[in-house]
Amino acid sequence: MKKALIVRFSSLGDVALVSVLIDPLIEAGYRPYLLTFEPYNTLFEDDRRVRVIPAKREGFPRRDLIGRLKEERFDLIIDAHRNLRSTILRVFLRGRWVSYRKDTLRRRIAVMFGWFKRPFYVTEGYLEALRKAGVDGRPVPRILVSEERIRKVSSFLPRGDFVAIAPGARYRKKVYPRFGDVADLLRGEGLEVVWVGDGRDSELVHGLPGVNLCGRLSLPDLLAVLKTARLFVGNDSGPLHCARAVGTKAVQIYGGTHPTLGFSLHPWEGSVILKDLPCQPCDLHGKGDCRFGDYRCLDIDPRAVFEVCMKILRENAS
Repeated sequence: MKKALIVRFSSLGDVALVSVLIDPLIEAGYRPYLLTFEPYNTLFEDDRRVRVIPAKREGFPRRDLIGRLKEERFDLIIDAHRNLRSTILRVFLRGRWVSYRKDTLRRRIAVMFGWFKRPFYVTEGYLEALRKAGVDGRPVPRILVSEERIRKVSSFLPRGDFVAIAPGARYRKKVYPRFGDVADLLRGEGLEVVWVGDGRDSELVHGLPGVNLCGRLSLPDLLAVLKTARLFVGNDSGPLHCARAVGTKAVQIYGGTHPTLGFSLHPWEGSVILKDLPCQPCDLHGKGDCRFGDYRCLDIDPRAVFEVCMKILRENAS
């Protein structure tokens, strides 16, 4: 069987979304491999469709890693990162390479000039790279989670329907500040709330009602919790893309970034809440502080978020 290597080093959301390439490669007769940094390799712990080769950031690329990659003799290598590290790999690895077009220049200009905003999806960009090798697919990320893991996480989840909320993000300009109010509204409808994220996010939900799992889940367990949820609500962040990858409908709240940067939900994946102010996006990644000091892009009525959530839940129930 032919072998294909997907190269995507980080971060959490990007690695989850690159799963969009797995099924098309299998259907085209390839055995897919993924090269990524630790700990993101563990996202695919239950997914036997893909063989994951973990790498360490320190000293990359290590000689033993290069040796292993050479031994596999890949027929196709998909560069889904397009950075210095993946360029270095090309020096060592032979085979056919195809590259993801990042649209970086246009995206950077869109931060400064609003008329450069246009629809762009990273998932479709990954597939566009694959089409150069004659392989096509749908822009639907997918990571498999075992039934055993779902049973495991069910032991500490609410018995009834629940909504998973990830309150954090890497940068302040991406963090919606009123998830607590949204949670109260959802609980008023008989829905339990489960909070997910890393240890820092636990401080954001301290004292709020619901099950706080922030900082307590491995990445595979996070996927299982998200798959069990009726709905996911969060910022433009990694857990959102994990929810997409396990097929859970989502509500994505935008702050300092914007769908034109490539990480928006497709319409069939849920709903996007965006004020679309002239100042959005203010940064390619949402870094820094609000230039106005009031984070106006995140001044969104929690009832509006709640109503979007209920609309999706009603549609899913019908």
